Amino acid sequence: MTKNQVVLDACVFCKLFLQEPDREQAIALVKALGDGHYSIVVPHLFFYEVMAVAAYAKFDLAKVTGLLDIYQKAHLQLIKPDIETLKTAAAMTGSGHPKSGYPSFYDTLYHALALSLNCPFITADKKHYEKTKHLGAIVLLKEWESILKTDH
Repeated sequence: MTKNQVVLDACVFCKLFLQEPDREQAIALVKALGDGHYSIVVPHLFFYEVMAVAAYAKFDLAKVTGLLDIYQKAHLQLIKPDIETLKTAAAMTGSGHPKSGYPSFYDTLYHALALSLNCPFITADKKHYEKTKHLGAIVLLKEWESILKTDH
């Protein structure tokens, strides 16, 4: 795995402003990423997904854009996926089963980016995790401490 680089799912970032049961884990993760000097790599789609969740939750969009701005300046590295990453993501949508469903292209784009960068993809999406864990480079939010090596 690439040192000091992670792909962070938008659903994890959204927990910074949503009141969800695993919010404290997301806050601890983002703090550890900053303390450990990690680069958070995300596709451009990240901004759209975060804003869509905030709008749906009727959360103050000015606060969310402010939070995104702070993180973009400090830790976020936006990546435009290349054709190979897009192909990998498209192929990953076939993972799964007719009964349990298949991963969305949006979710697989993050995962494919992590695979192409040889770094972990951290998600809170248990369904995506179960459908694609066999492909590697994926960690659930609740297990993030197992992959980060912070320098304290």
